[in-house]
Amino acid sequence: MNTASYHKLISYVVLAVVVSIPFLFGAVHPVVSGAYVFVILTVLGSWLLLTPDIASGGSRFSPWLLIPVLFIAMLALQAIPLPLGLLDVLSPQRGERLHTLNALAETSLRFASLSEGGPRGLHMAIFYLAILLYCLALVRLLDKVPAFQNQLLYCLVAIGSAEALYGLLQLLNPQIGILWLPNPERAAHGTIIYKNQYASLLNMIWPLALGIAFNDYAGRKIRKTKRKRKFVEKVNELSNVPLRTPLLLGGGIVMLLAVLFSLSRGGILSMVVAIFALMLFLPLSTPRKVGASLTLAALLCGYGWLLGFETIFARFGSLDQSGTHRLSIYLHSLPMLMDHWLTGIGMGSYALLSPIYLKGFPLGTLYDSAHNEYLELAIELGIPFALILFAWLFAGIVSLTRGVLLLGNQPSVEPQRQVIAIASLAGLIALLVHGSVDFGWRLPANTLYGATLLALCLHGLQPPAEPETAAREG
Repeated sequence: MNTASYHKLISYVVLAVVVSIPFLFGAVHPVVSGAYVFVILTVLGSWLLLTPDIASGGSRFSPWLLIPVLFIAMLALQAIPLPLGLLDVLSPQRGERLHTLNALAETSLRFASLSEGGPRGLHMAIFYLAILLYCLALVRLLDKVPAFQNQLLYCLVAIGSAEALYGLLQLLNPQIGILWLPNPERAAHGTIIYKNQYASLLNMIWPLALGIAFNDYAGRKIRKTKRKRKFVEKVNELSNVPLRTPLLLGGGIVMLLAVLFSLSRGGILSMVVAIFALMLFLPLSTPRKVGASLTLAALLCGYGWLLGFETIFARFGSLDQSGTHRLSIYLHSLPMLMDHWLTGIGMGSYALLSPIYLKGFPLGTLYDSAHNEYLELAIELGIPFALILFAWLFAGIVSLTRGVLLLGNQPSVEPQRQVIAIASLAGLIALLVHGSVDFGWRLPANTLYGATLLALCLHGLQPPAEPETAAREG
């Protein structure tokens, strides 16, 4: 097998992962997510080791990778058993609970991990290591296989459209359920159990569909003339638009409708933010942006009215009550944060301590999430490292935004490359905004799709390969 065929084979593995991971509840079950981790570590990890990219600097360590590597190391360190005396210093509340356990159960525990979940932190470290390798491999594959970018884009849009159509069918007939599980409410869920995670997934995909569709429409050739044109001439002008344009536009509209009827208020607000970001950064004239926005609004209102906007209005009508409840969860979680401010409680351990700290809530109700990714990460990682991670996320978004804005000043950049970078950035912004009120990041499929958008954006911001280099790699 020659080098080009080898790269294509690896690209098919990536496509298989991207296409399949959302369908079985977003790989939420550890066995399913573990299978994907195994594939990524063995196949993509081996490929990265066997294909060093010295010419493009791929073998050099980027400073931006330092925080993800430290994050993975932090998760592993939290899972390592430490002497109880050291735990008393690093996490006094954790040490006190273990001393109490020894006294009540008449045990003699001398070693324990910082993480309340024990080895779960190590599992999470391996998972995020796989995500990091996946993102690095994807950036390199996009350079080495020219056709891979379009294949990936079309697969993403196809998956998003299929999930959206399935969700809208659930809205019309709740008896369809979520795969073989019953649907707890009349709302769009697709193959994802939690509707907010479903909305997060779609909010990462539809910007790609609409961004490319609007760019195709704006790039059509229009013949300027003062005479009144006949209907046939107008149709001929529209024929300059590629066939993919209406398909992408239709897929984007269906996904937006599915986000609306997921009834995830955080998802809907994040969708609005992503629409604003997409329209702001797209390289279109102001009249075209206004026209695209009005067309989008008209289609959403028209189809949404047929499906029943009253359910969405009713959902936002209960915002005061649910907002107060959500705020109460945040306030009752703060003592958990302050008791473990230095080293955290361990990734994925919130559900283990929430019954202790969340008092005054209905009996028998387990809160396995704080419904705020930033607060929950601060509780799990500790305030010092959480602040470093949040600063890295903010600086990364600022850097990507700056890169996207600078692309407009480079006439040599391919228009579609610029649009893909902009759409990917809009999807990432939606994911980060939604994280402030929900827990969409916890779904393995969403984490992988977020890494996919990051890779697409980074690839779009890279300078195009030299013709001779591209020909040699092809």
